Amino acid sequence: MTVLSVSSYSLREQLGPTDLAVVAPDGREIRFTTDFPALVDIAEFPGLAAERFGVAGVETVAFQFTGPQDPQLDRFAAEAAAAGVRLLNVAVDVGDLLTEDPVRRADDVAALTAWIDRCAGLGSAFVRVNPGSPLSPHHGTTPPEHLVEALTGLGAHARERGVRLLVENHGGPSSDAVWMNRLLDAVGQENLGLLLDLGNFDVITVPMTAALTGDPDGPPVPLRGGAELEPVYRGIDALAGRAELVHVKAHDVDDDGTVGLVDLPRAFAILARHGYRGPLTVEYEGTGGDPWARTRRVLDLTAAAFAGTG
Repeated sequence: MTVLSVSSYSLREQLGPTDLAVVAPDGREIRFTTDFPALVDIAEFPGLAAERFGVAGVETVAFQFTGPQDPQLDRFAAEAAAAGVRLLNVAVDVGDLLTEDPVRRADDVAALTAWIDRCAGLGSAFVRVNPGSPLSPHHGTTPPEHLVEALTGLGAHARERGVRLLVENHGGPSSDAVWMNRLLDAVGQENLGLLLDLGNFDVITVPMTAALTGDPDGPPVPLRGGAELEPVYRGIDALAGRAELVHVKAHDVDDDGTVGLVDLPRAFAILARHGYRGPLTVEYEGTGGDPWARTRRVLDLTAAAFAGTG
């Protein structure tokens, strides 16, 4: 069934400061912090999303909270229930399951297990983890056995707790559709599903990561509508048949309502060709302007494309 949802990440510029740690290949933590004003209490987001957008579902991201024990998570889930919207997913960006260091990996598995338990207790349908750090380099198209083992164990634990474990194409090797398909095959459908993000493929994630980390040698971000975006649509086509949840990624929305970088109608047509009828979550990643209005624009575009499906 097609359920429309909005991620709290879309409104991050009004939800207060954030602090995200991403693991570099050498094991260092690189921190990305913001000082956004707290114009809205994040626990109020589900009710506001239901009121302003009329959506049936909401998502959130773990780094918008202080940790799995943050009582704001309970308030967020309670507000969702009170508003009659489903808590679809919590996106958790913790650690680096691709690391070859068994001690670090065990610590990351323990941290992710705690988040899985917390999300299950909140009644979330899904919990998304990263199959490695978004900064991890590509090393061929075959995921390592230690990653497969870690995700198999986490997926089995999630299943026992009544929540579905997903991985997302989210930078690093996970943004390579061939690698991701092989990972899903290796772990097995019973333990792991796919969150397909329509905008997280190498041609976009590599230059954007370079910009975030201050790499002067990074490639330029592709132009909206340019031929260099063709790998995005090939990636969507390669993964759409396995998707259980889709992030409708918009990197920007102009004042005239033009959405980019991805041509969303084209992406939606690929999903439709694969018979996708699962939930769709708008994840607006742009900056500036009114994030409520710009998220609304992406949501309206999505609703129009999937009207009558279900």
